[in-house]
Amino acid sequence: MGYARSIFNRDMKPNSFAYNVMIRGYAQSNQPEEALSLFYEMVCDGDSTPNSLTFPFVLKACSKLNAIEEGREVHGQLFKYGLGGDLFVQNGLITLYSCCGSVDLAVQVFEKIPQPDIVSWNSIISGMVDSGSVEEAHSMFNRMPNGNAVSWNCLIDGYAKSVSLEKARWLFDQMERKNSITWNIMIGGYVIAGLMEDARKLFVRMPLQLKDLGTFKLMIDGYTKEGSYAEVLEVFQEMQKLKIKPDKFTIVNALSACSCVAALEQGEWIHAYVDKNGFKVDAVLGTALVNLYAKCGKIETALSVFHRIEDRDVEAWNSIIYSLGVHGFGNEALALFSRMLDSQMPPDEVTFLSVLSACRHSGFIEEGRRFFNLMSQVYNMTPKVEHYGCLVDLLGRAGLLDEAKELIETMETKSSVPMWGALLGACNRLGNVQMGEYAAKHLIELDPNDPSSYVVLSNMYAAADMNEDAIEVRKRMKNLGMEKIPGCSLIEVNGVIHEFRVSTDTLEETS
Repeated sequence: MGYARSIFNRDMKPNSFAYNVMIRGYAQSNQPEEALSLFYEMVCDGDSTPNSLTFPFVLKACSKLNAIEEGREVHGQLFKYGLGGDLFVQNGLITLYSCCGSVDLAVQVFEKIPQPDIVSWNSIISGMVDSGSVEEAHSMFNRMPNGNAVSWNCLIDGYAKSVSLEKARWLFDQMERKNSITWNIMIGGYVIAGLMEDARKLFVRMPLQLKDLGTFKLMIDGYTKEGSYAEVLEVFQEMQKLKIKPDKFTIVNALSACSCVAALEQGEWIHAYVDKNGFKVDAVLGTALVNLYAKCGKIETALSVFHRIEDRDVEAWNSIIYSLGVHGFGNEALALFSRMLDSQMPPDEVTFLSVLSACRHSGFIEEGRRFFNLMSQVYNMTPKVEHYGCLVDLLGRAGLLDEAKELIETMETKSSVPMWGALLGACNRLGNVQMGEYAAKHLIELDPNDPSSYVVLSNMYAAADMNEDAIEVRKRMKNLGMEKIPGCSLIEVNGVIHEFRVSTDTLEETS
């Protein structure tokens, strides 16, 4: 547009055609205000006159700018040039008033059109839907002589977004010629409402030739938010069979799913797919790969991927520092933290949580205290519950139970379950029954419905040969209707995820 404007400015007497071309270009660009500026210049220019091709794009610029007052001025200019009854201009007015939230004015314009075309109908229906007047839009839809896919999709989308899924589904079932957008709107409505089973049924029914990237993204995003990672990988594999190329964020979701179910083979396949298809391993994609390899125990590969990320952001640094820390590479984690600071990358709260976690897993007591104080003294960050929990656990693992207890009781933030839980766990390992009882008491007060506090307390009594107390705690759990949540493990065999649960002799195939 800059080059076009420089040529336009050389014309001493630009005509209406030249003005219209420039106004249209600016209205469609990210500089719509320039379209209005040129329009006012055109009105004041005696050598050119606005016409029916000028006003639709001027109104489009007003719509993009949400400039209702300027739009009303332009509306007034229409009558001056005898264009108040031009259908294309009237459609532009409907869109303008709808975009600016003045649906009543849009309806007034619409009702004055003798023979509205399909654009007129769709514009007013869309405006009503966007303003939240879905029922009014439905009434207008019923007046429409011959609706097209845009009309149907707009109304279905309106009901879906207002969580009136029954009405949306009724319209969906009534529509004869559904396109990809129609199916995606309805599936998306179920996904947003968290009804993944309904979304899945519709996804299965959807014709293969209509499924596109948007369809698979909806399903993958929905399953990711639900934590159904096996289903994420299942949908991703179906996407590959249909030869639909995923985008970066779909790949990131798939890699995250692999991380959560420890599906290393599938994750490595996705990594190979990324390399083969020329995806840039930026900070987002690189962090997902780092998390995958770290959670699957391949910390050297995770470190290798991290070093290949060119534009590392704070999330990438946090991921590798945390991963090194939980795998016992405390010195390496702290060394990377120093490199992060040297690279002028400012740390955030998650960075310090990762560093404290590294200190906790490696038993770096002095370093843990120093980094905890560094948060507030140098970076003006107020430690949160999670940071206190890390330091409490670090002190507890080192046997410094009194210091850990004092930290909890004197902290600025209100004490919470993770901190007392960390202290209780440390007391259990060290066999300090008295302080363990103290921690358990606070835990039960904070979360009386959590069975884990009772289980740890019972085990601690049993280890100290206080069997009567252990039995009493178990009886109390039974009277409260509590059950210990069984543990489970996941393994991948030939690309298939199997789940093993405690107290059963069977395994469940999850993907």
